[in-house]
Amino acid sequence: MTRTLTIAMLCLSLATGTVTSTAVQASDRNRGRDRGESAAYADRAISLDEAVAQAERRYKARAVRAEEKRHGDRIEYRIRLLGEDGRVFEVRIDAGSGRED
Repeated sequence: MTRTLTIAMLCLSLATGTVTSTAVQASDRNRGRDRGESAAYADRAISLDEAVAQAERRYKARAVRAEEKRHGDRIEYRIRLLGEDGRVFEVRIDAGSGRED
């Protein structure tokens, strides 16, 4: 019972962080467009939301966090997933190609 409660609390706290993180990221993307950075978004094969949906389908897992990381002119999405078995793991998807790194 204690283990189940612990897992449930972990899932709830991770889900709460995802909602906050997603709202902040959306705000950051809009702010970037105001500064004329829309060209950086135009060369992406997939958006962060599409990458999350792709990862959830592929691994039959629930995304608990998703973020964008820049490596020079390359953009990578890092998506933390919660599997059906309770395991948390991360996948990385290249924004330019849509492929998993």
